[in-house]
This record gives sequence, structure tokens and C-alpha cells, in this order.
Amino acid sequence: MDFIFVSMPYTKFDSKWFANVPNINLGIADAYLSEKGKNVKTFHFHLAFLPFLNGFDKNASANLTKISQSLDVEYLGLDYVFASLLFEEGYQVSKERFAERLGSVGLTLDDFETLRKSAWAFIDFALSEMSPYLPGTKLVGFTCSHYQLSSALLMCHRIKNMHPHVMTVVGGKDCSGTFSHQLMSNVDFVDFVGIGESEVTIPGLLEHIENKKKPLYNVLFKDAKGNIRKSELKPNVSLNSLPFPMYHLERLPIEPHEIILPLELGRGCPWKKCTFCPDVSYHVRCQWKTTKRIIAEMEYYQDVSKDLSNFIILDSDALKNRRLVTQLSEYLDGKNLSFHFAEFRAQKMDKKVLESILRFGHWISHFQVGIETFSDRLLRLMKKGVSAIRNVEVLKMVAELGVPLQFNLFTSYPNMTTRDLEENLRVMDLITHLLVYENILIYPGEFYLPTDCPVFLNTDSYGLERNDESIFSDIFYDFPMPSYSNYPYPYEFDNEEEQFEFSAKIREKVKDIKSKSRLETFMCYQTRAKDLKISVCRDGRTTNYTLKSPEQDLYLSAVEKSQRIDKVAKTIGISSADVRSALRDFEKNGLILFSADKKSFLSLATKCV
Repeated sequence: MDFIFVSMPYTKFDSKWFANVPNINLGIADAYLSEKGKNVKTFHFHLAFLPFLNGFDKNASANLTKISQSLDVEYLGLDYVFASLLFEEGYQVSKERFAERLGSVGLTLDDFETLRKSAWAFIDFALSEMSPYLPGTKLVGFTCSHYQLSSALLMCHRIKNMHPHVMTVVGGKDCSGTFSHQLMSNVDFVDFVGIGESEVTIPGLLEHIENKKKPLYNVLFKDAKGNIRKSELKPNVSLNSLPFPMYHLERLPIEPHEIILPLELGRGCPWKKCTFCPDVSYHVRCQWKTTKRIIAEMEYYQDVSKDLSNFIILDSDALKNRRLVTQLSEYLDGKNLSFHFAEFRAQKMDKKVLESILRFGHWISHFQVGIETFSDRLLRLMKKGVSAIRNVEVLKMVAELGVPLQFNLFTSYPNMTTRDLEENLRVMDLITHLLVYENILIYPGEFYLPTDCPVFLNTDSYGLERNDESIFSDIFYDFPMPSYSNYPYPYEFDNEEEQFEFSAKIREKVKDIKSKSRLETFMCYQTRAKDLKISVCRDGRTTNYTLKSPEQDLYLSAVEKSQRIDKVAKTIGISSADVRSALRDFEKNGLILFSADKKSFLSLATKCV
């Protein structure tokens, strides 16, 4: 065997996004390397974990689900269970800390010991599945993301003990950036850490294993003297040149109609500037597929099995190419397929795109747009490359079209001030009639500090003091690696008390908004023969406004999309001064939203139905 590729259980093992989705990296590697004449075997063990656990110990399954659902995955989850086995000595002297976290959800160390036995039994099961193929295998690789690193390392350790000749590589977001060096320094059973995309990394490794004169690409490794070295970085091949992923449905432990197939529209972030994101350290080439290629891939899946009708779109921004989305929707329209997730940046979102997304098929879960905040100053601090008025524009379109959308809302952020909070709350009050829509989900949450993001690397500039080790490393006494996987670092703001108040107020605002109904909170407009009627209902009290031209024309000019004031003035034939005067009246009544520079505005009323 040339290469065995493994995906171990994710921390969110109970989520359909993970328990029903085969790993696309394994699928691509299987097809890509097979085309090159290599013998490849893939094991999607993350799909087998939940069925195994339910059959092995129902009580353990219930307790692990409780941990997963009650605590943040970063704070305690399945990865910690495997880690306690991997770092056994550290666990034994750190039981008090584990007991404290377990106690917060009503569990004990005895419960955790049962989970450890279940996890060890699963490792034995997975190893027995792999064992017939390990003798003579040149390379075993582990793809690691979404907190599956500990189980991967534990399996890697077992394999290396049984077959010392087998070379091992781990890669993915769990072992990227600064942590990759720590991993190589402290784990002697991992021969290579991948720091780039696997389509280049793995073939290069296989060639190097066969002929040491062949160069390595996109890996960290140890030289003959034990020094950690970094190979040459090489950009990935074109996504359009890759074969369609191969999953071998007969080997998967779930039925075809339950499988959620991962579909890449593209890969890599086109922005890579957000100060809270470590995406640059992943070394992922930004590119997208052609519409023709994606359609051919979906037809290939239908030829494999008509039961393959569930998809999840894997792309940090599926709107890299707007034409791709609109053209793909024409193909998908009426095919009765189901989609479970997609992620879009707000910059390129418009009504045509949203209508196209709806034609994809049935959206089982809401797709995500990066809103983050309604404060323009905070958006600039985040380097989001988008404005508050643009975020509101997207939400207004989403509300009117009934598009299922979810977004995260930072409740705190480095260098956030009372002024930012007030601006955020002001805009949320203005658009409450949009946020109450059932198809819009809001997830407020505190700032998360991962390694390698700009804030982490420049804490002094952001008024932040971070801990010396991650929240994972902190649970083990004398843990040798300050960072670990994607686990965040504890931190304190310079204005800690203020930030705590900010968080509480934003959470309370979201809770208050979502407690309202559309019957008691709305803002809609109706065009009549001689005027425009705007009805505004706040907390059950309705106020009506009547606008005649030119105010009517002014308001309607920005009812679908924000407009520049000087442009509107020329279009409707009145002076900029008169336009601004009318807009100030609209603003007093909460009917519009100005851009931060006061040069553009958006009319907030939706069309009455």
C-alpha cells in the first residue's frame, strides 16, 4: 500500500454536519492518487464513531452528547477524551481540573473514565480495520480540523508502535501555523506536518519516500540532526483539474440517502485580512471551480446513486464568483436537492444572488453571512472590508425574500468602546423589524482568540493581555505545548469591566428583539396613486407616514439598495441640500440608515404584503 488516509472523529460528533459528511480530502486524495497509479486506502472513521458509541455504551453516548451540547467544543468535548489517553501522565496529575469542568455539566470523573474506555475501544476497533493494510504501507496520513487532532495523534502513536517503518503525516487546520512547530518539537511519532494543501503535499511525500533526492513540499520535518526544517511552499494544483472525489459508498457506515456530500465551489479566502482570523497561516490557494465542472461533478454523484441528494457547500466564501452561483442555480432549479450549509461574504451579495441561492433546492439549515457587528468603527478594526449599511442591505433583502440566513454577532472586541456599543445598539433598534424575521438567526458570542490571527500576534495594539497557554493546554499541568490545535487562548481586555457590560447589553438586545413578533414590529411601505404610505409598528404601536413627490421618489430610490445622496439628487432633479434636509427628517423618524460618512443612505421599510 502506498498511502492510507484517515479521518478520525470530530469533537462535534453528534452534528449531522460531521456525522453524515464524508471527508472531502480523503475523497479527493483517493481519486487523485489512484489516477497517478498509487495504491490508496481511505478510512472515514468520523462517520463510524457515533454508531459505534451507541452500540458500545448508551450511557457514555448520552454523557458525551451532554458535554458536547452543554459546553463550548473548545472547553470540553470528545477531543479532550482522546487527549486524556494520549497524554495519560498529564491527565493523571490533572484530574482535579477535569473534575471541575465536568462538574459544570453535572458529570463526574467516573463518568469521564467510562468515556475514556469507550474512546479506547473505538481506537482498538479502528486499528483492527486498518491492520490488514498497514504492513508494507509507505505513508499514513491524518486530516485534522474541527478538533480531531488528539484522536489522530493517538491512532498515529499506535500505528508507529506496531509498524515503526511506516512514515506518518498530519495536516489540516488543527496543526497549522505556529502550532505546527510545537507539534514537531514534542511529538516524536509524527514524521511530517503538512502546512499546505494535500494535493501537492502527499504526492511529494510519496516520491520522497521512494527517492530521498526528490524534494519535499509544504511540510515540516526533522533533518538527520533532529533539527526542524520547513520545506519549500508550493501552490496547489487547479481545482478544475482534480478528479471527482471517490468515497466508496459500500464502505461507509451510513446509507446513501443519509450521506451529506461535501461540494467545493472554491477554496481559500479572497480577503484574508480580518483581524480575528488566522486564515493566512493555512496556506490555502484562493481559487474556484467553473460552473461546468461543478455540474459535471453533481451529475457524477447522481450516476453513482440516485439517493445522493444531500449536499454541504465547503467554501469560506461561495461568492468568489457571482456568475458561478447564478449559473449553478439554473442547473439545480427543480432538481429537489437538499443543502445543509454554505458561507458567503456580504460584499458581493445582491438580490439576484439571493434568488439564485433559493433555487438551489431545499435549505435544511441556514447559510451563513459574515455580519459580525453593526458598528462601522468596529468593522474597520476587524478589517472586514464591509460597512454596516451594506450588512443591513443584505439583511433587508434576506428578510423580504425569506432566505434562511444565520450570522454571528460579536458581543465584545479588542479596543471596543462605549461609542461602538451605542452605535451597534442604535442600528439594531432601527432594523428590529428585519431581525424579528423567523428566517434570520442571530448567534451572539464573545471574541475568540486563536493563534496566528493579527490580534493574537499584536495584543498590545489591541488592548489585550493573553494567557501564556491555550484553554486546552491549561487543563493539563506542565503541558509542553502552549498552543494546541485550534483551541483559543484565555485573555483579558484593558477595559475588562466595560467589555463585560457590552457583552451583556448586546445579548440582552438580541434576546429582546427575538422575543418580538412581526405582528407588533414592522416597517413597510405601500405605493398609492398619489403618494407613498409608510407604516411603522414598534411594540404594537403603529405610526403612519405619507410622502408625496419629491420625498416619495427620494425614499423609493434607496428602498432596494443604498444610494449615494449626490447621485439621487441629480436623478430626481432637486438640490443636494433639499435631499439632505428630507433625509434628516426620515432619520428622525427611524425610516432610513445613513452610511458612516453620511454620503449614502438606505430606506429601511420593506414592501407591504
